[in-house]
Amino acid sequence: MILILKLIILIIIFFFLIYTEKPDRFSIDKKKTYSIHGKTDGFGAQYQAMLSGIAWAAYKNYNYVHVPFSVMEHNQNINELNKFIGIPYSINNKSNIVEPYSATVHWSNNPDKYYTPNVIQKIRDFYYSTDKPKIKNNDYIAIHIRRGDVTKKSPSRYTDIKYYEKIIKFLKEKYPNKKIKIFSQGNKNDFKELANSCILELNKDLQYTFHSMVVAKVLVTAKSTLSYSAALLNKNTIYYINFSHKPLKSWHII
Repeated sequence: MILILKLIILIIIFFFLIYTEKPDRFSIDKKKTYSIHGKTDGFGAQYQAMLSGIAWAAYKNYNYVHVPFSVMEHNQNINELNKFIGIPYSINNKSNIVEPYSATVHWSNNPDKYYTPNVIQKIRDFYYSTDKPKIKNNDYIAIHIRRGDVTKKSPSRYTDIKYYEKIIKFLKEKYPNKKIKIFSQGNKNDFKELANSCILELNKDLQYTFHSMVVAKVLVTAKSTLSYSAALLNKNTIYYINFSHKPLKSWHII
């Protein structure tokens, strides 16, 4: 009888020690970890993928574990851009779930379901946690025109200059006192129809271009993940040109 009691006591002590050392083994409430990793395209596409991951993790109550940029098109400085976006990360960034982007968020017809006010504030807090280019006066209209890797042969991503002429006519009537800045790639002849009425900001540094769109009083997005991501961070008025990633309800379709 005494031996049985001693054995029971030893078993109780054994399980008590295991539980106190490794409580997560018995926890059914431990959160899953979620990461975005695997894309190799440009800054806009990869950054938007990360934002979709933060939004999806918040929606599913996962712990988002950030994996920084490692490979990127267009010869961008990876280290500078990892610092630029401000999302914290550690060397130990293994996750239960790893995807190149959250497809549910990316292709949602109702992105507000995932980009809630709390999520938007979170990504803005990350973004503004590091230094940004100095923009002395943000009282302007920023229009992103996607060019460079996009031509008329890519209708799903290309918007004709005549469409922008109509947009600019509308904006000048609505905001007669605001300057209009065009952010794009190419040479002045590519934008000769707009040169007399707008300031051309062509082939500028990526961080300057992106932040100029983030802080603008009015932003017109292109069919582009770059300006879409900037719009998520922008606290002001957004005009949206329709493409595969749908707008937030507060944005104006143009």
